[in-house]
Amino acid sequence: MAAEGHNVDANLVDMRPNHGHYFVKKTFGKPTYCHHCCDKIWGMLTTGYSCEMCNFICHEKCLRTVVSYCSSVALQLIKNPVAHTWSAPCLIKRRYCCVCRKRTDEAMSVECEVCEYYVHVDCSDLAVSDCKEAATYVANMESANTVQYHHMREGNLPKESKCVVCRKTCFSTECLAGMRCEWCGQTAHAVCYRQMDKECDFGVLRKIMLPPMCLTIPRTELPMEQLLNISSHDQPQSRKVSSPSKIQVDDVSTSGEDVKERDDFEIIRVFDGNNSYRLQISRNIVVAKHVSVQQVRDAALRRFHINDTPERYYITQVVGEVEEEILEDPVPLRNVKRPEGKRAQIFIRYYDDPEKDEVKVYGGWLRKVPVTFCGISVSKDTIVQDLITEALYHFGLDGSYWNRYNLIEVSLDRGVAERTCNPQENVLQLVRNLRKDSLRRYHVVRFYVQEKEDPHDHAVFVGNLPVSLAQRQYERILLKLLGAKEKPFTAIGPIYFEYGSLIITFNTPKAATAAVQKLQSAIYEDKKLIVLCLPNVQPQMIPKDVEPLLVLVNVKSGGCQGTELIQSFRKLLNPFQVFDVLNGGPLVGLYVFRNIPKYKILACGGDGTIGWVLQCLDIAKQASLAIC
Repeated sequence: MAAEGHNVDANLVDMRPNHGHYFVKKTFGKPTYCHHCCDKIWGMLTTGYSCEMCNFICHEKCLRTVVSYCSSVALQLIKNPVAHTWSAPCLIKRRYCCVCRKRTDEAMSVECEVCEYYVHVDCSDLAVSDCKEAATYVANMESANTVQYHHMREGNLPKESKCVVCRKTCFSTECLAGMRCEWCGQTAHAVCYRQMDKECDFGVLRKIMLPPMCLTIPRTELPMEQLLNISSHDQPQSRKVSSPSKIQVDDVSTSGEDVKERDDFEIIRVFDGNNSYRLQISRNIVVAKHVSVQQVRDAALRRFHINDTPERYYITQVVGEVEEEILEDPVPLRNVKRPEGKRAQIFIRYYDDPEKDEVKVYGGWLRKVPVTFCGISVSKDTIVQDLITEALYHFGLDGSYWNRYNLIEVSLDRGVAERTCNPQENVLQLVRNLRKDSLRRYHVVRFYVQEKEDPHDHAVFVGNLPVSLAQRQYERILLKLLGAKEKPFTAIGPIYFEYGSLIITFNTPKAATAAVQKLQSAIYEDKKLIVLCLPNVQPQMIPKDVEPLLVLVNVKSGGCQGTELIQSFRKLLNPFQVFDVLNGGPLVGLYVFRNIPKYKILACGGDGTIGWVLQCLDIAKQASLAIC
């Protein structure tokens, strides 16, 4: 679920009115609450409006002022997507799912380790990748010219929350309602929050917050939990490819089914592409037996949450293993071939133009472009190189320097996954293949233009090496583990000899990613290496009256309650200023903060943890003076 805000652009996709909701009038037989104004929809058998896609409920009077986008379109509206870092699946009490708006204690759910985003495992493929953007540094920009905006999240507000606009209670225990900024913690009604100041000052935490505008993170293809140095959990695996549920191949319709289904309605298995058919993963629709092809098509589009012009799509039925046949009126279901004892199977397909198409190219990572995206017409001869050149002209940049940029294919399907496109790749064929494999995935794939050169070095922490060796010995060990004859890194050091830990620096994201992936699986002297990607702090961007708080937590202290503590700190502060000392030790955080003139340290643990931190403070001071 997403609401109007700085990181949401309603122009990114053509959608229905009412913020993409599919509202129908409904009579409620029990007390129900409006998700917009939090008031009760009074009286028994009272009518209101409910979205068939995301279960959003509201009064008729609230329809015109709704600010929450439907979960069927919210995923496509985020300008700069940031992946969530999911916890292990469990039953979460007193929270509501941000996708289907139902209680999370009714089914297995996950929560983000960094922000207040909760979702059922069964809803996770529609989760919006709009986690807190904790590293937003822009080169050659002064801190006085940078603006921090609120990051608003709907629902799951703390108890007794008060609206900053009207000063009335804005939390609700009955539904997903109310708005809260993930940075400063200000809360407001959905009706009121448009009147809030757009700029965020971090509230009472301002003087200890590490501002996102002073941080850069390695531009690698590594997952977000790796960049945040969070111990990875098993990702929720309720579905694959683009489908919410897996139907076994031997899913047979028995004669004991409901009489009404056999006589009046039919359940049809729908595939959105070749991948879902190959894996036999489908979504079911229930339609009357005498519907038209258009009604079947519209029902299938809604089931896959595809918010597009319906006339661009058509329905085919599965004939044999590789053949398809277009479904036509009248009474199309009468002609559908059904496998023996199984339900009818259909495909939803896109009308491809063999000569041309339009591709949206985003400039989000360039930061200084005047528009969020540009639409570029491509032909069957257009290659990635041509697309980059045209996009640079639209963004007000010199297209003759196209070779300084990459085109990045970013998939928002179940997180944020990136792939660098080959400059000679045919764009029209690339788009066609995406549609043919999965229409659902095609609608959540974007193309971004990104600079090849990263102005900042990439620092990687490597631990669990033998202690008290010379620098050359450490270099030989690293070269052996990386399988390289020449050094792929530009520098090594500081070296913390007492702990067998060191920092290696790379000047390209590609080299850093390759090294991290190799070293993470490496074992030396029967010890698995600790490998961490480190953020880069720009101290000149930190306001003079701010002293950031470095948080070091021992998650096993206090009867292993440190896990909840470190999660709370990550949600409260910038996650890049919170470190788990069991994952690399205190030296990791001390290295990241080394260039900040004044900062405070909060060490959470027992006497042993405090002594460990103090010892590392002494070592860090001597690190630059160490002699090999």
